[in-house]
Amino acid sequence: MMGLLRKLHWGVVLVCVLFAAMSGPLAAAAEKPSEKEYVHNAYMKLQKAESLHYDATIKAETPMGEIQITLNGEGRGKPLGVENDIRMSYRDTLTEHTVLFKQYLEEDQGNLVMYLLHNNAWIKQVLPIAPSLNTKLSTDDKVLSQRMWKLIKSVNLKREMPSFKYMEVTLDTVAISDLLGEMLNRSTVQDKEMLRAIAAGRLGLLAAGDLTYHMKVDKATGMITEVEIDLTGPIRKAAGLFLDIGDPKSRAEIEGFLARSTLTMQVTYSKYNQIDPIEIPQEVRDNAKEVKPAMHAFRTAPLPAAPKAN
Repeated sequence: MMGLLRKLHWGVVLVCVLFAAMSGPLAAAAEKPSEKEYVHNAYMKLQKAESLHYDATIKAETPMGEIQITLNGEGRGKPLGVENDIRMSYRDTLTEHTVLFKQYLEEDQGNLVMYLLHNNAWIKQVLPIAPSLNTKLSTDDKVLSQRMWKLIKSVNLKREMPSFKYMEVTLDTVAISDLLGEMLNRSTVQDKEMLRAIAAGRLGLLAAGDLTYHMKVDKATGMITEVEIDLTGPIRKAAGLFLDIGDPKSRAEIEGFLARSTLTMQVTYSKYNQIDPIEIPQEVRDNAKEVKPAMHAFRTAPLPAAPKAN
């Protein structure tokens, strides 16, 4: 009997030793999130940030010339306030044209109000905010987290430095399209032009395929500091779908133009939760001329027409 007890005793000791030996690596593995969880957490922190500064550059190189849009801005969520300085430039082998804008955004009684300065004149646009957009998702962490998780299809660690992680992230465009559809179904949007634009956008997303981009994350804070994406491939795929649908006579010319064009975007984020409340000058409010929100902001200052090829 004593011999059996001794065997059981040492058996229990052996199991405990093995468990203790294994529990260290298992605990470490449990504490270390996967790369997808790491990016998901970084996006959640970005969504919850009360304010931030951002600098964006969109660059298109085409056979006709180069177009570049730079945007330097600051935004706050409570209360909603955005201030942007926008520079749009077009350059070919002979000339260069630049257009400057100043923009403010605010929320007022369930509406998104935009003020835009161009050619020394302020315009004002008022757009109703859909209930689905007006809902403060940050108050429901579970819903926001689930939505964000569905959008992230895969994550790969490309490079790790002492202070930063460089990640390759792929977003599921089917999930993005579904989310847009859900938001649209819960909205009160009735403008036919806007509805057609949203429908076309969802169709283009599906045709473009999954979106892959690179992200830089600060390891100390877990915050996103930079995002870079090459949109050349997705744009060509989306355009190809609409060319198949419309089959225009100039299809070959359009395809050739797209084949020789590129589109890239870079965004950097900084000063998280350090931005003071954004005040719209009273002079802007008093002098702004209200216009209908039918994409007017994009029509007020078109880029100069590209010169015709000889």
